[in-house]
Amino acid sequence: MSKTSSRYMKQADAAFSKLIKWRDGWTCQRCESTDFPQCAHLISRSYKSIRTDLQNAVTLCRSCHMYFTHHPLEWEVWCDEMWPGRYGQLKKRALEMQRVAWKDECDRLVALVKEAEAC
Repeated sequence: MSKTSSRYMKQADAAFSKLIKWRDGWTCQRCESTDFPQCAHLISRSYKSIRTDLQNAVTLCRSCHMYFTHHPLEWEVWCDEMWPGRYGQLKKRALEMQRVAWKDECDRLVALVKEAEAC
């Protein structure tokens, strides 16, 4: 990946994280804590084709995020209880390995954040 693409991917990550936390009211979707909200990906960020898919993330507090990081089977069960079928659909799309135009994706996410903040 080029330095330019890497820079846009990092900017897209920051906008994406902010957007997810905004969408979820800066509240953990597991325990409803508002302490230390974090953006947690359902399927690993390493699958770039779904890295910034709004359905591939949820806000968790630091404690719940850490718990699920160390308990991946419980994570998958929780995801399937919260959003039946979503985890499997994301897996399928992740394996398609589509390329991402990071500048375009960054621009899209920044625009969504601005739109959300304007509300």
